[in-house]
Formats: sequence, structure tokens, C-alpha cells
Amino acid sequence: MPMKKRIVSLLMAAILLLLLPVTPSAATPQFTDIQNHWAKDYILSFANKGFVKGYPDQTFKPDRPISRAEFTCILLNCLGITPASDVNTPTFSDTTNHWARAQIAEAVRRGILVVSEYPGGLKPDDPIYRSEAAAMMIRALGKSPDMTPTSFKDSNQIAKSMYRGYIKAASSEGLMHGYPDGTFRPFQGVKRGEACAMLVNLLGKIGTVSPPAVQVNPSSNSALSALVIQGNRYKLGDTVVYLKRDSTNIPIYSLSVAGGLVFINNTFTYPLNSTDNNPDLVVNNTRYVQCRLSVSGSDLQVTPGAVKLDSISYNGYKYNADYVKLYIGNKNGSYYLSDAELVDRQTIRVGGNSYDIGSTPVSIALGDNFYAINGINYDSSGISLDLAATTPVVTNGLDISDISAIFVDTKSLGLNTINSLFFIIDGSRYDRSEVVIDASGNFTANNKYYTPDQVTMVINNSFYKLTDVKSFGGKFIFYCTASNVTTWAIVNGKYQDASTIQILMGNNIYTLDKILVVQHNVIRIGGRQYKLSDIFGCRINGTLYDIEDIDYDNSLDLVTMDVTESTGSWTGYLPGQPQKYLFYVDNSIYQDGATGDVTIYAGGGWRTFDSITFSDQSHFVYDNTTYNLLGAEIKIGDTVFTVVDSAWRVSSQVMEVYLQKA
Repeated sequence: MPMKKRIVSLLMAAILLLLLPVTPSAATPQFTDIQNHWAKDYILSFANKGFVKGYPDQTFKPDRPISRAEFTCILLNCLGITPASDVNTPTFSDTTNHWARAQIAEAVRRGILVVSEYPGGLKPDDPIYRSEAAAMMIRALGKSPDMTPTSFKDSNQIAKSMYRGYIKAASSEGLMHGYPDGTFRPFQGVKRGEACAMLVNLLGKIGTVSPPAVQVNPSSNSALSALVIQGNRYKLGDTVVYLKRDSTNIPIYSLSVAGGLVFINNTFTYPLNSTDNNPDLVVNNTRYVQCRLSVSGSDLQVTPGAVKLDSISYNGYKYNADYVKLYIGNKNGSYYLSDAELVDRQTIRVGGNSYDIGSTPVSIALGDNFYAINGINYDSSGISLDLAATTPVVTNGLDISDISAIFVDTKSLGLNTINSLFFIIDGSRYDRSEVVIDASGNFTANNKYYTPDQVTMVINNSFYKLTDVKSFGGKFIFYCTASNVTTWAIVNGKYQDASTIQILMGNNIYTLDKILVVQHNVIRIGGRQYKLSDIFGCRINGTLYDIEDIDYDNSLDLVTMDVTESTGSWTGYLPGQPQKYLFYVDNSIYQDGATGDVTIYAGGGWRTFDSITFSDQSHFVYDNTTYNLLGAEIKIGDTVFTVVDSAWRVSSQVMEVYLQKA
């Protein structure tokens, strides 16, 4: 046998070993090279089901890449799909004579593979990317992509993939997981072991969903030859018209009608003359949304509910509108260009609101550059935008060079003196690289939006409350004032005003500034040193917590604590303390509860009831000093009262306090 034929024969034998038909095997497969492999259980499970085989030398080679053709074949096997006898479906330029051409054509036919996503050919024998595998499996399950952000650490790489929505969906469905370092690696090839894990997970989903079905064309006599959209006639075979399914464009190569239904590619059906469940169609770069369908002779008449852009070309590059960020009024948001309905040459509609682009700034981001939309142009080749370069609408990751000035009240801070700068937003710390600031001065952190007054800026461990942020010439001016929080602590990883934290030891309450954290889990109070134990707890904004860990961070110059909400079991739980207060005036309830506007005078100032404890119904303790409750002054709102009597209902833990105006 000639050497070339022998090599080809050996290659085909190896492939056939991988792709044997599904026949459950009585014997458990034995592979010599997977004993310590993370995917061992997946491999054995998948092999036991007859979907894969090993190599003649009894190895499986779990870390060997799997090709697009191999993955496609196994995926169809998992779905129980046998390729149709005819393989005339328009397919890829490089699969005409490929051994898996029937399976590839079947995957195209069902929308699992999309020809337009591979303009240079499928390259069927190249390794399949993890992102591609995610898309194929989600399509196979008939699921939709999820365009919300992922939590993977390489989200910047995921954002570059046309399959990012499928990656999020595959992760949410439990089909695929990230690596131990928190990354997904969308452009990394899938290995055989990984493929087994993914497809075992897929098999767990099958049975609750139906794979993409192929419906038989009812009659060749019912075939349609063209689509008419807004007065323009597009003949099949002359102009490529696409069916838009989620984020995928599927070329339409056949149309037929029967029983009040339109059959597209003998696969997808849509009702005629319906106001619901209508398809999106794409011609050139224009997306026609929710198209109502009717038949006139051999033409399919299409009445779109709205018109959008499917893609945009600029400076020789083509961009998918699903991945082009859209900004309204110089503000960051969650919109993409594909969300915008094009109403006329000067109007778009987004999120139910209409915007005149002549009066409201509307911009897009193409790569790292920003462009203002000054007009919308319509012609026979599609829709184009009149774009003009503009200053960045958002700055993703703030650099010191992006700052023009920082003002604290009327004083300017020297930018060259800044050694550290980060932000506190909703209690969490965000480094400069973790925030997005838009041209309106608003912040985005962890996919949530915040105005400047919700942000604290920390410069060289000094805290400043932002009042405003201005953008000028692509740089920012920050306006702030010294924070009204004098001391901070970090509780469960979040910054907290230390004045809202009270340390509880037995029946005593201490403000955080009255204790000293000597070292990890060692506290000094009143000159005595204590190890953290069950006698300690804390109260934060009225809620009791057990202290699991306490320390002092010298680099940040503040106390750090890990706490869990108390169940009342710890020995320092302030036993017998009132859980509710009722304040009476003239024998009628005047105030129900000791809210923040109810204070008692002790230690030279007005104190909230969270800062005191009761030793009995007639005495209370503040800062280790005991006071008589009778005769004490209590202020409710702006009115001062004197305590004339009290009653402690121990069974219900209610303290009744009787008052008269002072």
C-alpha cells in the first residue's frame, strides 16, 4: 500500500474509533491514560453510553484537541440525529468532499452551524474553539444566548467573541465551566476530555428540551421564489436573505407554505398573517424585526414591525450590531446598536423612548474609538450611518493621566502627589481599573450605575465624598469634599462607617473607637486585653452579629471584621434586653419603637437606644456608667420629655416608658 494511502487509512480509522454509532457497551471501557485526569468520570460515562471509543493502544488521549467535524458528529449523535439522505444543503466551501460533509450539512440545516460565521470556510479538521462549542450546544438545545455580562476573569476576551451570549448561556445552563483561575478562554481549542464533560452535561439536559427539528416540506408545488420587503423584491438565489435566530443569521435557501404556515429551509415554521411569533429577517445589513408574513402569488410579502441595523461597516471593517455599544446623551448604559429602531433619518427609538439625534447626542464605540451619529442614510445597498469621531463617551479603567484636576472644596490636590487612588461604592472597594466613568460623570461598577454623590474617592488613605464629575476634552475634573465619615471599618469586605458599629461584651457596649485591636483576634478595652471569644458580639445599624474574626489593617489604617448575623445563642447576647420600646404620654402610646429620632441624654450628649443597655427597669448603662432612668430626658424628634415611670414586660421583652413634657 502506498505510504500516503496508508496514512489516510490510519487517520480514518482513528476518526471512526472516535465516532462509532451509539451502541451501549456491556463492558466498561478501560483507558490507561485517564486515571488521574480531572475528566475521568465524564470520559467513562460518555464512553459507557457508546458515544466515544479509545485508541487501539487502549489510550483515550484526553488532552488531544477535537476538531470541528468530530465535535459536530458527536453532538448530532447525542441528539439522536441521523443526517438526511440528501446533502444538498448549501454548506461550506471546504467541506464538499469531507468525510463528515453529511453531518456538517445536517448541522447547518438545523441552525447548529451557521455558514455566514465562517466566511473563509469551516476548516473542519481544525480544533473547535470553546466559544464555538458553547454556541453549537446552546443552539442544539433550542436555547437563546444570554447577553448579560459573565463573571469570568477574562470577560474582556469573551467580549471579543461573536459567541459571548452563548458562552454566558452555556455557563448558566451548566454545560461549560471556567478554569481554576477563573477564566473561560473562549479562543482556546476544546480537548477530548473537555468535550466529554460538556456533552455529558448536555445529555443531562436532553429530555427536558427538544433539539432543533427538521420538518418536511409539505409540497414542492407550494414553493415560494422571492420575498418582498417594503416594496423591494428579493429573489432567492440572487440576494441572500437571512433568518435571524437570536444572534445567528441563517441563510434562507427555500420557502414554502402549507396549512397557514411558512416553512423556511424546511426547518423553521411561522404563521401567516399573525401579529405574534413572527421572525426577524436580514437583507444586506438591515434587520427587519417581527415581520408579519403573507403570500401573494409566488412571493412572500413581509411587513416589518421595526427596522434595525444588523451590522455596520466603517473604515474597511465590518461590525456586528449586537456587539457595538450605543450611548444616549453621553451616558453609559446597557444598550447596543442592535437595540436601536431606526425611525427616520434623524430619529431612533431605544428602550421605548424616541431620540432626535440632532438634539440628543447619540454615539457608538467601534473598537477603542467613539463616533457620534449625525444622520441615518438609506439606499439600495442597505443603511449606513453618518459618523464623526468624538471624544470618549466612557473611560473604562481610570488612569491618573485621565484626570485634569481634583478639587476638595476650593482647594486643588496635586496630581503628582497621588500614590494611591480607589473608590468606595455601595460599601465595596473598586480600584481605578474596575470602574467605568462616562462623559456625564456617572460611574459604572459591577454592572450597576451610580451618580457621583454615591461615590467616595480614597486618595493616599484620605476619604473624600464626590459631589460632581465633569468631562472636558476627554479628561475628568473631580469635585469633592472631605468625607463626613471620620473613621471607617471593613466588615465582611465592605467599608462601613465605624460610628455605626458597637462592640458588645457581656452587658457592656463600646463604640469602635473605644477599643484597640492589638493583633489578630486580640482586643484591648479599658486597659485590659481579651482574646476574641463568645462573650463578644457587635451591633451594626441595630442588628446583632457574632464576631468571627477581627484584625487591624495597617496599610489601610482601619479595623477589619468578619461577622455573621446572630441567632441569639452567643453568651454575650445582652440577656434580657428589651427588644421593643413603647413610649407613653398621658397614658396613650406616643411613639412605637426606638427609631433613630428617639434619643436619651447621657454622658453629656444625646444617645440612641442602640448605644445603651438596661441593668433593670429603672437603670441604664452608657459607656460603663450607670444612670437612673427615672428623671432622665428623652427626645423624640425635636420634643424633649422627662421619664416619670417605666415597666419592663420580661415575657414579651417590651420596655414601656412613661413620659411628660419637660
